[in-house]
Amino acid sequence: MQNRPTRSELAQLINQARLDRHISIRSAARIAGVPAATVQGWLAGRHFPTPALRPKFLLLVEALELDHLLHPALWLDDLPQAKNSG
Repeated sequence: MQNRPTRSELAQLINQARLDRHISIRSAARIAGVPAATVQGWLAGRHFPTPALRPKFLLLVEALELDHLLHPALWLDDLPQAKNSG
């Protein structure tokens, strides 16, 4: 079974795909419908899209034809942590 990329690895893959296609940060931001600073943060791995911005992030991922790299575990950190009852 193929290893799935981590959030950081996915950010690097998306950024490389953007560079390979000669798409500027501003153009990537237009594709996603978010400010350029938001895309820069995503692609630098400084932050991952909030649940509210996830559909916009997915627009960029799909435009770069990388949606096959996404997997449900990417979003697990967004779930509330269950408290251990001891």
